[in-house]
Amino acid sequence: MFSAFFIERPKFAMVIAIVMTLAGALAIATLPVTEYPAISPPNITVSGVYPGASAEIVEAAVGVPIEDAVNGVEDMIYMSSKSANDGSYRLTITFRVGADPDMALVRVQNRVKLAEPSLPTEVTAMGLTISERSPDMLKLVSFYSPDKSLDYKFISNYVKINIQGAMTRLDGVSAANIMGEADYSMRLWLDPDRMAALGLSVTDVRDALREQNVQAPVGKIGAPPFDGSLQTEYTLQTRGRLQEVEEFEQIILRALPDGSAIYLRDVARVELGQAGYNFFGETNGFPSVSLAMYQAAGANALATGAAIDALVAELSQGFPEGLDYVVSYDTTRYVSAAVRQVVISLLQAVALVVAVTFVFLGNWRSALIPTIAIPVSLVATFAVLLFMGMSINTVTLFGLILAIGIVVDDAILVIENCERHLREDPTMTPRAAALVTMREVGSAIIATTLVLLAVFVPVAMLPGITGVMYQQFAVTICVAVVLSSVNALTLSPVLCSLLLRPGEQQDAGWYRRFLAGFGRVTQHYDSGVQWVLRRLRLVVMLFLAWLGALALGVLVTPTGFVPDEDKGLLLVSVQLPDASSISRTRAAIDKLMAILEQDPAVETVTAITGYSILTGAMASNGGTLFVVLRPWDERRGGQESSFELVRRINATAFARLPEAQVYAINPPAIRGMGAVGG
Repeated sequence: MFSAFFIERPKFAMVIAIVMTLAGALAIATLPVTEYPAISPPNITVSGVYPGASAEIVEAAVGVPIEDAVNGVEDMIYMSSKSANDGSYRLTITFRVGADPDMALVRVQNRVKLAEPSLPTEVTAMGLTISERSPDMLKLVSFYSPDKSLDYKFISNYVKINIQGAMTRLDGVSAANIMGEADYSMRLWLDPDRMAALGLSVTDVRDALREQNVQAPVGKIGAPPFDGSLQTEYTLQTRGRLQEVEEFEQIILRALPDGSAIYLRDVARVELGQAGYNFFGETNGFPSVSLAMYQAAGANALATGAAIDALVAELSQGFPEGLDYVVSYDTTRYVSAAVRQVVISLLQAVALVVAVTFVFLGNWRSALIPTIAIPVSLVATFAVLLFMGMSINTVTLFGLILAIGIVVDDAILVIENCERHLREDPTMTPRAAALVTMREVGSAIIATTLVLLAVFVPVAMLPGITGVMYQQFAVTICVAVVLSSVNALTLSPVLCSLLLRPGEQQDAGWYRRFLAGFGRVTQHYDSGVQWVLRRLRLVVMLFLAWLGALALGVLVTPTGFVPDEDKGLLLVSVQLPDASSISRTRAAIDKLMAILEQDPAVETVTAITGYSILTGAMASNGGTLFVVLRPWDERRGGQESSFELVRRINATAFARLPEAQVYAINPPAIRGMGAVGG
């Protein structure tokens, strides 16, 4: 008999249980923690810039060659592209669920290489960026000057030089993009009248810049081979690329026959400004530059978010005076709260099962055995989840909650049968009772385990995105059930032989009183069942009415993949008529920010003027606001929920901002499935 081996060697059974528990405990520290399983399909993004081109030109000159080359790449489901009037282009290729994102990235890179000869030289000179990332950002950190002592350009460049690179190097961060970037740039404001009078064109200015603003290697002096004996060797250095306004002003556009020259300062005004003025960021009324962090595939959302917070806090120690930051968008706050609530429910379920077990078994020795079996089975399950590439999420934790009542059944079956033998034969030792028990119920434990697996294993084979959700749920329960049966065949009989004592249960007076009361409840229940059986026609009618009510409820209840939740965040899209200027858009956004900042449920508001979250493109007539709500326990229930706030924002904007279309939206229910919810 299999169990007899462990009853004869109790330490061996205990070692197996300890190893299972330790493996699970180590896996818990390693497993990614997310809200839902990784069900979103991998996305590969190709982005580039065609300076000065309109959206139509970008689409024709950049989009068509790249999309023709990429179309049909292995495992691709579909692709979508966006071209904007600022010259930017972005192509997003979506692959099937389960595709290797690294291989998808390589395949897309190979296809894009085929299209590069067909692209304008300006695009290839600026470079194409190919990356794998989720369309939904993990965090948005905004940097601003509370006393307004630092200007917008300084903050943007400080973030780019000192913070962006450090964020990109963090484990779990796939990209860190600056929203509202304002790089320092030398701007040349050409005078067309002066140029026409001097017979110059924009091409002449561009060619002069390319020829004279270069970094030219000029070699060495004294380097071999040489004749004679030289004692020193020098590397020659030139001035290189121009950096000052005065240096650009002295660029020669044309040399005249009389020895004079036409300089750039003669036909243009040169100044140090921003590379572009298509963006503007604000946080709580202060100009700000925001850094958006995106999570890498398979990364631990909570650990990555904590690492971002720790790094920003560390870097803030060296911030220049007048620079501060605030977290403007944080999806991990809801994930942490959701997982924490599920863990609390898990612990409550464990406590409830232990309490019920103690009450019905009657003594602490009997209750201790299933109490030990529960954590061994549940904790060891995490080791298998790690091996199968899963994560700690609300679905797997929910599966564990349901598995608690299942994993304890096998142990209780062993205990009750062992106690029965001790009660019927007081001369029998606990060890002998355990041996007899396992001969009687060992096959039953295996049979019940196989029956449960027959129920849940087919669920784990469902295809598609929904299949991934069911798969993790079913696998969690199946693993917990198998491990519980292993415990019931090894650890539980060993504990019975060591802990149980003949006749101990009969001395518990409270237990006898409980059984008497429970017996009376059982009698009343039996009487109720007999009453129902005598009125079978009424029962059938009530059952049919219940089925009808159930069918009606199915028809009228809204359907959805997963329920929308109050995540403590809102996204607000602002859209003005086409061709609206950036200043007009900013004025509308300022009005909306003033409205939001007065709402008691709002904690922080960050606006990006010139970027539309709905289209994902840069546009002068678009803007996006990231609204962080106060913590859930500081808000007044439904009146200050995110859903009520969405309704309130849309109604207020419709009445007070007739010049703009305003859409307040909740974040996506599942991260990675789009940029917005709804």
